Amino acid sequence: MRKQYVYLITFSLVFNVGLTKRLIKASIPNSNQQALGNVQGALRLGRTNQDLVPDASSDHPLVLSNLEDQPLCHPDQPASPVKNLKVLPGYEYFVLTNQITGPKKIIMDKANHLLVVSANKGIYSVRMDKCGNANLQQILDADLFDEPFGNGLALYKQYLYMTTSKSMYRFPYSDGQHSPLTSGVKIMSNIYSASSIETPDVAIDMFGYAYIPRTVNELHDRLDPSHATIKRFDFRFIPENGYDFEVDGQVFSVGTNTRGLLGFDAQANLWGISGLLSTSFQRQDMGLDEEQSSSVFAEELNKYNEPAKSYGFPYCLTEHSMASKVAKGLGGQWGHPMFMNSSFSLDDYCQDPSNNIPPAAPLAPNEYASSVHFYTGTFCSMGDLSTAGTSVGLPCNWTNTPVVANHGLEGRQAGHSVVHLPFDDLNHKPRWDKQPEILLEQSEPCLQSPCFSPFGLAHDDYGRLYVSSDETNEVIVFRRTYSEMAAQTLTNMMEQTKDTAENIQPEGKDEKVDKEKDKPVNKEEDQVANKDSKPEHKEEDKVENKDEQRRQ
Repeated sequence: MRKQYVYLITFSLVFNVGLTKRLIKASIPNSNQQALGNVQGALRLGRTNQDLVPDASSDHPLVLSNLEDQPLCHPDQPASPVKNLKVLPGYEYFVLTNQITGPKKIIMDKANHLLVVSANKGIYSVRMDKCGNANLQQILDADLFDEPFGNGLALYKQYLYMTTSKSMYRFPYSDGQHSPLTSGVKIMSNIYSASSIETPDVAIDMFGYAYIPRTVNELHDRLDPSHATIKRFDFRFIPENGYDFEVDGQVFSVGTNTRGLLGFDAQANLWGISGLLSTSFQRQDMGLDEEQSSSVFAEELNKYNEPAKSYGFPYCLTEHSMASKVAKGLGGQWGHPMFMNSSFSLDDYCQDPSNNIPPAAPLAPNEYASSVHFYTGTFCSMGDLSTAGTSVGLPCNWTNTPVVANHGLEGRQAGHSVVHLPFDDLNHKPRWDKQPEILLEQSEPCLQSPCFSPFGLAHDDYGRLYVSSDETNEVIVFRRTYSEMAAQTLTNMMEQTKDTAENIQPEGKDEKVDKEKDKPVNKEEDQVANKDSKPEHKEEDKVENKDEQRRQ
């Protein structure tokens, strides 16, 4: 009986130990196995951490450079651009389509499927292969609405959100959908008044918060910052009767007067463009006439990361380049002459960040910037002009940095370009000391419409940049020039640099080693020296111990 009892206890212990090991092993994928499965230079994304993307912050980002992975082919029937374009050396482009009238905002869904807003027609679905052979389908007709069609377009969960000039609607949507949108519901009203001609945008972050700007297009002395705002709404829980823009939502920022399209960076910070209104003005105290004023004050790229704060409109202006004795330099803040009076220093007011948050980056005047887009690093590339790119994607060091579409105006040379703004990697701030990199621009000055007029920006799973040009009815694909040997060439260059560094000894190191070798070694002398250096207190210690014992 006792043996059976011991046997049962032993079997129970073995079973419990085995079960515990199995449970621990099953829990490892959520902790240690992820660490073991990490790939140097890459990040795992998604709920199951199965999506592997390059880590652009790594010294050596993982790059996908296999020839068979690259979309190197071109459309079967390539279209010529309406206007000749200059492209950044080391890059190339092609026209995806020129069959959509006035393309504005463009977004890419999770199926690598492009959606395009046409101001006059509605919404188009663009289904394409990796070569750029596109099939177009209109999935929403603008004539279905009794209000002017807006530019706003966003995806969140299983819905597509779009705007008119006054309202917002929601439609069920599946990634890659190429069929008409149905069962739409109005979810917001009163974005603008009935007489407004504005076309609002909408941007929805990963947490389900929607940001909707309200702007003004005419400057007058009765304006204040509350007329140009961005409001935030919770789209996770939309009321049964929808939102009323006037009374619902949270005022996220004031004094913004954003123009064109909003964008998010990788940290879900909201960014937008603020431009000067066409109303002429002058600052005689600064030695500027009307023509000079329009060329020395900047358009602005703003980062809206301080809720409920004012970003300066309509009271404040940002200096770009001013040949004046009173110039403060790039980014200096000045009061708008329309709102100045002798009893109050508007310049001092504007220069106080608690009253007016200055822009993240001053943009060149008269470019008429229309949108900002942050590249996520998908399929990013490495290399330079001598090696070409390891993939067709944008550079890895452009990850989480903005590309800006400069729409431009007819008859003006400024604008009509797409640029990349250099950023400080460590602080994630624009580098004011560096000029923007021009990716695409019209070769000749825009003297007569139609001109290359970029408006919307997006990128696909291959890291290629998509650009809509509303005047030329084009959607253009911009990509890096690929070389099958780029990755190997870069690896060889890095190894050569490493070998060179290892072969170079620091100055004075060899001399120190030689001195150590020449130093005489005498073990006996060392032992004697060590022996003599030890204090001899043994006899004294014994006497003290005896005295201590007597006292006890």
